[in-house]
Amino acid sequence: MTNKENYALITGGSSGLGKAFAEECARRGMNLILVALPDENLIHTSQYIEKKYKVKVRSYGINLIEKGAPKKIFSFCEQNGLKVNMLINNAGITGCTEFEKSSLEYNELRIQLNIRSLVLLSRLFIPSMKKLTSAYILNVCSLAAFYAIPFKSVYSASKAFVLTFSKALREELRDSSIKVSVLCPNGIRTNVLSNARINTHGARGRIFLVFPEKIAEIGIHKLLKGKKVIIPGTMNKLILSLGKIIPENVKQKCLYHEFKKELEVCEEDTK
Repeated sequence: MTNKENYALITGGSSGLGKAFAEECARRGMNLILVALPDENLIHTSQYIEKKYKVKVRSYGINLIEKGAPKKIFSFCEQNGLKVNMLINNAGITGCTEFEKSSLEYNELRIQLNIRSLVLLSRLFIPSMKKLTSAYILNVCSLAAFYAIPFKSVYSASKAFVLTFSKALREELRDSSIKVSVLCPNGIRTNVLSNARINTHGARGRIFLVFPEKIAEIGIHKLLKGKKVIIPGTMNKLILSLGKIIPENVKQKCLYHEFKKELEVCEEDTK
């Protein structure tokens, strides 16, 4: 995994969980390609990791929802001779709103970032990754993928897509050198808005919390071990098991009342 010619490509790699992935990979001696919005965070994170971990770090600033963005990223790697043996599709966006009040742009953003970019990047990189002795794809999903969450209808549906797509792709590639895993964390404290959302759930929100650094550590460890579906945190595994035995109508009522609380802090999400 620490072949000096190989690189781990991480989308959304300049902050939050993406930065945690970058540090975890660098700590293991992996070279990095960080893809994120072209801002100071990307420059700072790239320089910081390269200096601290003594690995090669390349950065590519782009908005992933831009038309042709996946092709531009792939071309950048090809033109610079960068062999990607690990693709971490981390970039994504959550949200909470009443669907009928949401803008078309709100829904399009979540579909493009959570689904479109992940699918297209996977399609572009798989042929070259199959030529390597070993390669890995980690798709960052969410515990929301297992639930139909009111006020997060598009988000939870987009993550359900990621879960199903990842499991199907894993089977297609089972006889190749590529291992595919899907990571399904619960709420993560990565910025002011995510903190506010988690806080609306009170003690229930805090008990299921796993910090980005630990999620990245678990995710990379399990990915390298070939784990199919990765659920970080004992309590999150427990809630998922309980969700399978609770009657559907009871479960949906609980989800409605629990996630309606987030509307108080998510007014900007409708835009």
